[in-house]
Amino acid sequence: MGKEGVLVAEYFQKKRSEDPNFQFAMELDINGNLRSMFWADSWAREAYLKFSDVIVFDVTYRTNMFKMSFAPFTGVNHHRQSTLFGCALLVDEKEETFTWLFQQWLQCLFGKAPGYIIIDMDGAMRNAIQTVFPDTRHRFCSWHIHKHLVEHVPAMRETDSEFCKNYKKWFYTRQIHDSELKWKELVEKYKINENGWLAKMWELRSHWVPAYFRDTFTAGMTSSGRSESINAFFDGYVNMNTTLKEFVDQYDRALEFRRKAESQEDFRSKTTKAVLMSRFKLEEEASKCYTRTMFDRFQVEFKDSLDCWHEKTDKNGNTTEYVVGLSVDEKWKWCKVLYDDSEEGVKATCECAKCEIEGILCKHILRIMTKKQLSRIPQRYILNRWTTGARFVLGGGVSLGEEDSNEVTPYETWCIIARCQRLVHEFKGNRSLFKKVYETLDVWLAECEQAKRETQVILANTTCSQVQSNFVRESAGICIHDPQVVKTKGRPKVATHFKSPIETSQAKTKKRKCKRCGELGHNTRTCKKELEMTLRDEDEEEEEESDEINVSHYFMAARLHWKMSSEFREQWVEL
Repeated sequence: MGKEGVLVAEYFQKKRSEDPNFQFAMELDINGNLRSMFWADSWAREAYLKFSDVIVFDVTYRTNMFKMSFAPFTGVNHHRQSTLFGCALLVDEKEETFTWLFQQWLQCLFGKAPGYIIIDMDGAMRNAIQTVFPDTRHRFCSWHIHKHLVEHVPAMRETDSEFCKNYKKWFYTRQIHDSELKWKELVEKYKINENGWLAKMWELRSHWVPAYFRDTFTAGMTSSGRSESINAFFDGYVNMNTTLKEFVDQYDRALEFRRKAESQEDFRSKTTKAVLMSRFKLEEEASKCYTRTMFDRFQVEFKDSLDCWHEKTDKNGNTTEYVVGLSVDEKWKWCKVLYDDSEEGVKATCECAKCEIEGILCKHILRIMTKKQLSRIPQRYILNRWTTGARFVLGGGVSLGEEDSNEVTPYETWCIIARCQRLVHEFKGNRSLFKKVYETLDVWLAECEQAKRETQVILANTTCSQVQSNFVRESAGICIHDPQVVKTKGRPKVATHFKSPIETSQAKTKKRKCKRCGELGHNTRTCKKELEMTLRDEDEEEEEESDEINVSHYFMAARLHWKMSSEFREQWVEL
């Protein structure tokens, strides 16, 4: 106690010496108490450049001795596994704390903001995101929305009610215009109060209604379940008595385990061959480019496409309109597909928007493509983040700028690393290309060594004080104190709320009745009166037998003290 902040700072400095691309930040208050800290290693920063399109952020985990909130930035990799892009421990959940964290995270990750982020309904978190990530689409967790809906809207507690069915029809409406019309019908039919919870949530509809996210890639994620699964994963490594130093140690061990699982999936995707269910070229091409996990999902859609029917409804130039759906479904459930096979290439859009949301073709488009006898999936519909080479492809969105100084930026270094890794991936199976790359790298390494020797000659001609001034960095002494124990944040004890069905059923459960004393809440085994009677009977028996000599006591005493004293052993023999 009293050294946790210093130990964590030293640990981060050690990690920085082992991994130059390791980044961390620590926030102190005016008294030197540690408030929050953030850290991310090179693996997390590299993964973010490739999979920064979808992020989940949650702060509900408090498993450490200071009750600081564990705040991981969770994403999804090319195997649909959860991956971490850095994490933090926060002393509170105020807007300024979130703003500090997001600014540190953005600075660490080359200034590239995420494309889509899932959070809970916390107002402070939402305001901080709007301040630091103004162009990022943020969505409320669907699980939390449904939980609050059941609490605040009594009609939603019965899943078979008429309101519940009409609510679902409105909620899953595909177009924004239709969603607004059906909402008006819902308000008029059920007299929804303008000041009620549901009406207030309607004002924030762009953050949780699915119709407003049909043009946004979400990787199929609508809740913070991945972040909560990360929290559950860490339960095996930390507990409520874990210190901050132990927490970061266990975090690294848990992180290593997850990254090993990703490497195993990489190995499986590159060394195994998928089992095809048909002879269509589309399926064969998909098996070669997608990872095994994503091909399994593609295969499900492809199998369903074989069970789909289609009807041609309109044609305008090169664009043909179809309605496609499963043969067992009613016509109103079928989706509209627009198919364009002009000279610029095949273009297809579907009303279900699965390709835009999840980055994989839906069964409706696949049905039309098989009808048109396509042998290959158009390249525009193969998302690089789902392919086997995703870890070698550098994420877009950040361009190389021309710097005034000769110093190479960290992002430019990542560009070189990513392209070298992609070269290794490309020349497999091509001996001539490998030889050419090998010889070219030798020439470049020789040029780098020559430039390094020239730099050393220049430094040798300078004075010693000037050389030292380039490398010695003085900083003011800072004393880091331990954080104060955080007061838990939650619902007050006197707060009123609608009881959930589980709470109602538990309240109706009959309490057990003790057969001996007749009181509720316990049985004969846990009855206090039964225990008192038993002890009283034993005391009476001991009083009656107190004058008798219990020989077993002598043997017990001799056994306990035999090795303690040789004199006692002699006395025991005489006795």
